[in-house]
Amino acid sequence: MLNKRKLIKTLLATLMLAALPAAADNPPEGMVDIHYHRPDGKYENWGLHAWKRAPGASDQPLEGVSWFSPLTPTGKDEFGVYWRLAIKDFGSTGKVHYIIHKGDVKEQKGKDMSFDTKEIKDAYVVSGNPAIFKSKAEAQAAVGK
Repeated sequence: MLNKRKLIKTLLATLMLAALPAAADNPPEGMVDIHYHRPDGKYENWGLHAWKRAPGASDQPLEGVSWFSPLTPTGKDEFGVYWRLAIKDFGSTGKVHYIIHKGDVKEQKGKDMSFDTKEIKDAYVVSGNPAIFKSKAEAQAAVGK
């Protein structure tokens, strides 16, 4: 019975990922995209923990986000999955702080990552690589495509 439940859960997660919309080339005004590529194509249970860091205050996760309930992908395209976030949610600094993770398994060498939305509106992450790429072409070169 346990294997049947696990299979059903996996199939549902796969169907949900397949139904996600593809990303546009550039996010709309006021938004930022974080794209994530896994060479194995397995995105089930990978999520985004994102927070804002206000000067002189403690870190605050985005609304509805906790370590045990990360953001699920907004969409999926030929590169992988992506999350679309409102820049305003990161406060006046416009700096995005995040970790892509599956439970306690973290990408980008387990470090808290961040980038400035004044410089990057489309961030690309490749599984196993600690870099934040500023374009799809740079990320694809890292993958070897």
